[in-house]
Amino acid sequence: MSLLYMAWRNLINRRIQTLITVIVVSVGIAMTLSILLLSGGIKQGIVKASEPFGMIVGSKGSANQLVFNTIFMMDNPLANISLGYYQSLEQDPRVTLAVPFALGDNYKGFRIVGTSPRFFTLKGTPVDPPYFQLASGRIFEKPFEAVIGAKVAKETGLRVGDTFISGHGVARSLEEDHTHDQNPYTVVGILRRVSAPSDQGVYVSMDSYWVSHEHGDHHEGSPSGNSVPTGNGKPAADGHDGDDHDEALGVTAALIKPKSYIDLMKLYQEINQTKDAQAVFPGQVIAKLFDMIGSGEAVLKYISYVVLGMAGLTIVLALYGSTLERRRTVSILRALGAGRNSVLSIVMLESLLVVSLGCIGGIALGAVLSGALSYYIGAQSSITVAYTYDWSLLTVIAAVGLLGLAAGIVPALGAYRTETARYLNLN
Repeated sequence: MSLLYMAWRNLINRRIQTLITVIVVSVGIAMTLSILLLSGGIKQGIVKASEPFGMIVGSKGSANQLVFNTIFMMDNPLANISLGYYQSLEQDPRVTLAVPFALGDNYKGFRIVGTSPRFFTLKGTPVDPPYFQLASGRIFEKPFEAVIGAKVAKETGLRVGDTFISGHGVARSLEEDHTHDQNPYTVVGILRRVSAPSDQGVYVSMDSYWVSHEHGDHHEGSPSGNSVPTGNGKPAADGHDGDDHDEALGVTAALIKPKSYIDLMKLYQEINQTKDAQAVFPGQVIAKLFDMIGSGEAVLKYISYVVLGMAGLTIVLALYGSTLERRRTVSILRALGAGRNSVLSIVMLESLLVVSLGCIGGIALGAVLSGALSYYIGAQSSITVAYTYDWSLLTVIAAVGLLGLAAGIVPALGAYRTETARYLNLN
């Protein structure tokens, strides 16, 4: 009979104690792995979402709000900057790329983003392929054509050629909204999944957004109601001053990419010194967000370490208690010729088996818990948790294994020192 089999039979004979110990170890490991996976995954998701975005310009207000509603499609949009101000940035000789964003409508809770075809040329780095690529269809070419994100297509069932009516506001209304019934959108393209907030966007031309909102506002700023934006983003002449439409045809935010770093910093300072707008670097906002995540992550890590410590203590108590209960059995084994080293090995093998079962259960439970929480986070927000297992997580498993073996030393030494003659006495 092998020592490993004897150790296993000892654990089976104390199945309740063994099960409780395995559960405690599994919970400790699952908590630690989930915290590491989720915190790392959230950070990766945030960084991935912001890859193609450079300096963002919007109206004065909260920098966090500007970044969150532009990149992550969360929070309420700030007030618009005027069309004239945006065009001055677009025509600035120091600017190589300007992409407008207009927010304020939704379809079944998915935000409709007014933008230009230049949006689909954005890249993470100059050598990268375009960040946004089509899975089917084409880019919008005229008003009331829409390109939808992968998640929008999946959850709404929209396909190329389908039509839909947008609702007013960035959140889905419980009441039926007929504000934009006169301007249905036609889906002309579906984006590939990029595991980022953009998967939840519905992208339309700025013309579409402006026209629908002029109708919703009873042609505010246009007494005759005949002036509509043209394909180049400027109002068509109808006998009225185009400046009257600047506010009505405003831009919620704009992505600005200058020619050089020097131009970037000059524009950043110039914009922030005016009363018209603010310029924000998403990286700065994200860095502050990571600091907040780090504080919460540290607290949760300490809690998981306490649970792991409790798991180690549980192993010590369980094995030590079983050793006290089996002193007579150990004495009989010694009398039958089993050496002290064999007895020591059996107890250490019991500890190893308990820890191994706990690690296997902890990895499985951690994967299930992380998957469930990442799905919940993705459903409740636009942030995608892009977590992956990596070798650094093995250090947690190795640490728990060493902790379990260390916990088995005390009861193993107790069994090793058991006096044979004392516990063979029937009296």
